[in-house]
Amino acid sequence: MNAEAIIGEFKRFVQDANPMNITLKLAGIILVVCGILIVFNLIQFFLCKFLKGKISDQRNFMLKKGIRYMGFVLALLFVFRQMGINTTAILGAAGIAGVVIGFAAQTSVSSFISGFFLLSEKPFTVGDAVKIDNITGIVLSVDLLSVKLRTFDNLFVRIPNETISKSTLITITRFPIRRLDLSFSVAYKEDLERVRDVLFELAAANPYCLENPVPFFGIDGFADSGINLLFNLWFEKDNFWNLKNSIIIAIKKRFEAEGFEIPYKKIDITLADKGTVNS
Repeated sequence: MNAEAIIGEFKRFVQDANPMNITLKLAGIILVVCGILIVFNLIQFFLCKFLKGKISDQRNFMLKKGIRYMGFVLALLFVFRQMGINTTAILGAAGIAGVVIGFAAQTSVSSFISGFFLLSEKPFTVGDAVKIDNITGIVLSVDLLSVKLRTFDNLFVRIPNETISKSTLITITRFPIRRLDLSFSVAYKEDLERVRDVLFELAAANPYCLENPVPFFGIDGFADSGINLLFNLWFEKDNFWNLKNSIIIAIKKRFEAEGFEIPYKKIDITLADKGTVNS
């Protein structure tokens, strides 16, 4: 049944009935439709409230949408039946149209399928900080077609699920603790054991650095102007910038107090005296 047939059924519904009967029937249809929507809203509210904390936020979000769409579809089918429209033909036409639209929008279908994989694998949840290729942000929602992010400079980003399935995904806040890796150099003249002791003292005094796992100190190798060092610290996932800023400031101040030299590349230029040229 096409759009013209539906319009024809509606005209026949209006022309063949008494105006009073039409008014009463329309009022009844509106009341039933409102009742259907209210019932589905109540089902959505109580079911999601019951499952809160038992399922992930994105699954709760998808459940709400699914119940809402189901209510709209049933209300629409009820309206069609009251108007005498053959809903079986509409559903059949909708199935054929769905196949045609599917072929015409393969990207959307692929994103739809990828959305189910994301929901089943659960690589991240709403509220996680993620990095997808070169985009980093907080997950706002996980839908069947896309994932919405809010970047740290407060931009809204929509990424199709198909793109996510083909990209490198890093969930920054997946685990409760993370590691901060610092790399720097000291001059060849410095006592490396003393440098190590100072770094561990600074880590022990920093309130954002965890005692367990313990910090790691390593000598990475010899460079042109100094010795490369590694210093790894563990912290709770929300304290990244607090630890990084505070520990770098503390290292700089302490190295200056201890007289430790952090080398940098230098270029020495020697000018040769060619003397005076006599004519």
